[in-house]
Amino acid sequence: MNLRVKRSIFLSVAVLGFTVGAGVQHAQGTSAKTYAKIASNDKLTIPESSRNVSFTGKKALYTKVGTLKGARVVATKSTLRGLAISSDSRSNVRAYRVAVTSRGSVYYKVVTFDGMYRGWIYSGKSTGYFGGGLKRYSTFINQGMSALSADQQNAMYRIATPGTRNDGKSVTYKAPSWTQYKVGRAITDSSMYANTNFRINQVGIRTRENDQWVHIYDPSNVNSPATGWILFSGLSQVQTSTASVKINLVDSANPAKVISSFAFSPIGAKTGSTVGMNTDGKWTISSADQTTILNNIKTALKGSNYALDTLSPAELTQLAQTTYGSSINIPVNPVSGIADNVLRINLLDSDGKVVKTIDWPKSGASKGATVGTVDASNTTWSLKSDDQNEIQDLINKQLTNTNYQLESGKLSQAQITKIAQSKFGSEVSINLSAIPAASVVTPVGGNQRTPFVGTTEPYCTGIVSFRLPNDDTIIKMNATEFHDQKPDDKDSVVYKIKQITGQDQKNAIKYVNSAFSIQAEQEYKSSGLKLDDFIGSKGISYKAHDLLEYLNENKLTTLESPKYPVLSIDGKEIHVDYKNITFTVDQPLVQDGKFGEPADVYYDLKDTKANTD
Repeated sequence: MNLRVKRSIFLSVAVLGFTVGAGVQHAQGTSAKTYAKIASNDKLTIPESSRNVSFTGKKALYTKVGTLKGARVVATKSTLRGLAISSDSRSNVRAYRVAVTSRGSVYYKVVTFDGMYRGWIYSGKSTGYFGGGLKRYSTFINQGMSALSADQQNAMYRIATPGTRNDGKSVTYKAPSWTQYKVGRAITDSSMYANTNFRINQVGIRTRENDQWVHIYDPSNVNSPATGWILFSGLSQVQTSTASVKINLVDSANPAKVISSFAFSPIGAKTGSTVGMNTDGKWTISSADQTTILNNIKTALKGSNYALDTLSPAELTQLAQTTYGSSINIPVNPVSGIADNVLRINLLDSDGKVVKTIDWPKSGASKGATVGTVDASNTTWSLKSDDQNEIQDLINKQLTNTNYQLESGKLSQAQITKIAQSKFGSEVSINLSAIPAASVVTPVGGNQRTPFVGTTEPYCTGIVSFRLPNDDTIIKMNATEFHDQKPDDKDSVVYKIKQITGQDQKNAIKYVNSAFSIQAEQEYKSSGLKLDDFIGSKGISYKAHDLLEYLNENKLTTLESPKYPVLSIDGKEIHVDYKNITFTVDQPLVQDGKFGEPADVYYDLKDTKANTD
């Protein structure tokens, strides 16, 4: 798979201080008699992942800001061009300080991830973006689980060559190797995890090597230190079996009543073989299997009024002799009995699992009496209005902060009938509805992982700042304010630029255009977009292809920026055109998610088109 380095959409840093000084030159041509001074030198505070950059090879790397006296070359443009196209992630670069000279030139202090090259490099005239000798760079691209087949997503894996080798295949890493500065290994020796079965929950590729990395975890130990990233080629898939024992948890007083069931299917289980082993006439189960079965029992009984804390020796012997492919009943006891004047109501999800259990008592009720009444024709059951309201309120209160509800907050006629037919001193189960929830589509800039700003205005709304040559006044405005200016007004930007001559005039046009275009890369036109109609059951997972289908159906695969001004010069005339930027969905980065949570959708800058105004 060939990767291309995408043009970043610069969203996370405000556009500040575009400063143009008369006669400013780059480091190579600065006169020794007119050395610049440092106006500011600050530590970068933007997120660390947003400071990953690559060299362009257009500028050299210096020991200090290049226009200062005594600055020496650390690496030539040719050397940096080689690092830019390197297929080794150790050549990735982190920017960590920014300096602005008295002439408005911006320099960043950078270091390669392997520490071989460190120094200052020219980046243009704005701290709002990386330019000149630098460009933003995505060291790693998250692909989403859809990059793996369904079998691979569901499989268990082991580290193929456990040990201490720092080769990407033997130990795990906090981030894919050399993709984040000074972020290293999660563990330094994987020998003790040689027989651990892992699952995969993230996948992606390193940009330079184009190799695939996966994030693994131990499902039986969520706090395992071994959780981390490893080369996919460093794993071996565990061959699993579908053979299982169905364990039915039944009421100890009424074995015909199944409270819950689950399948016990350890790796390597074969149909017909026994769960345990017979040693000298005594049947036993491994401690690991005992722990797994008990944990599964507790999970299966969660939310019910039954419990089982330990397995008796007789139950362990029975389990050990059970063969895979068959089933076994294990009795469980009620946590507490149901009082004579109480109706126990089990609230079930669509799969029949207990979400909540509530006890509704009624003063004066006697065991065995029906909760409701039936009409004269013996067809329609009903509840007293006070009873119905009390039960509804009790259920709604119990469902607070869950993903389930009574439809419209009220009992349906079918549910009323079921409850009314029930008897005090017993229990009844009713099904709930999942709460519908929207995952609001949030347009996000590709490499920056920062949300765009939506606007219904025709022109960009964000304020930009710049200063024209030979003028100390900082101009702050948005595209609407620029559009409303009259070119012959002495206070307008166009009029002021007309008064400038030579290279300074060209520089003024260049940096005004840059300020507005960078702002346009942060905004999108939100009018008429259906961003909040991707709806499903709250908390239920959806797949990336479901979200992509929604984007396609609602024409959200491309977005457009509001209009922004672009200045040009023809002889002595300055022309102003208005353009839009088109953004397109970065499909490989569309990810799975859960309904009710924001759906971040990454967009890349596609092109710019003229817009006659």
